[in-house]
Amino acid sequence: MIGGLLFTAIFSVFVFADDPPWPDVHPCTGASIPLTTEKAVVQAIECLYDGRVAKVTRQNTGRDDWYYQLRILISGGRVKTLDVHPQTGLPLDPQELEAINASFNN
Repeated sequence: MIGGLLFTAIFSVFVFADDPPWPDVHPCTGASIPLTTEKAVVQAIECLYDGRVAKVTRQNTGRDDWYYQLRILISGGRVKTLDVHPQTGLPLDPQELEAINASFNN
């Protein structure tokens, strides 16, 4: 149990303490950030991945810290699970975020 609590504490610090500066608008939808509804986050991810969100789960990581975990149906009928920042509508995984940034900078 202590190991789980320690993991949660470390994860929440990792996820939220070092958030990079937010863009003013979402790179795909153009919606103003911070996003304020679950629907806006779903639209942002559907736009980024050109897919359909099949499931949304709110994951709590600490007292007031949380993120969305989305399952999205993408091309070829594949399902991708993404952890998404609730205010930016961007993936939390640094590699996913880097790939998205690269695609919008080209």
